[in-house]
Amino acid sequence: MRRLLIPWLLFALAGQAIAQAPPTLVSLPRDTEIKLKMAQTLTSKHAYVGERVELVVAEDVTVGDALLVPKGTRVLGTVHFGKTKEGDKNNPHRVVIQVDYVRLGDRRIPLSGMHSDKGTVKKGTVVASAILLGLSGVLIAMNSRTAEIKEGAEITAFVAEDVELPALGPVNKSAKEPAPNPGAR
Repeated sequence: MRRLLIPWLLFALAGQAIAQAPPTLVSLPRDTEIKLKMAQTLTSKHAYVGERVELVVAEDVTVGDALLVPKGTRVLGTVHFGKTKEGDKNNPHRVVIQVDYVRLGDRRIPLSGMHSDKGTVKKGTVVASAILLGLSGVLIAMNSRTAEIKEGAEITAFVAEDVELPALGPVNKSAKEPAPNPGAR
């Protein structure tokens, strides 16, 4: 019995040592472009400076054949321009967000990038206000614009500094490359 147990224990320990080998580190260079999507809708009526904004990575971030940041990873940003305090009655007509970092496990990878929207005025609102209230209606309508960054809006950010990250796996080549056309010569 003992003769069977010892080889089995050695095999189990060797497998555990292989499984605990340190992951391969890959350098993610500064200024690497990362495609993001808004995970929430943000409007100038409700966004205040300093408020946290949720985004997600829109496409896998790869270096060579190594997957470093998978699609769907959480990204956080901050309202950079909006209302000066929560509950402020003034509408600044513009909202600007700054992308701060991507959260990968316990790590925060700093990002840089901004996205903004300035409010637009609907022509129908201006015309209706002008007909009903004259010049003062036009002024009221022009002042009623609201900026909005919709959920799903695409935003580009960049890696703020060189970072060494463990490769999470190889890139799924079948998803990246189109299948060869057997009829093409």
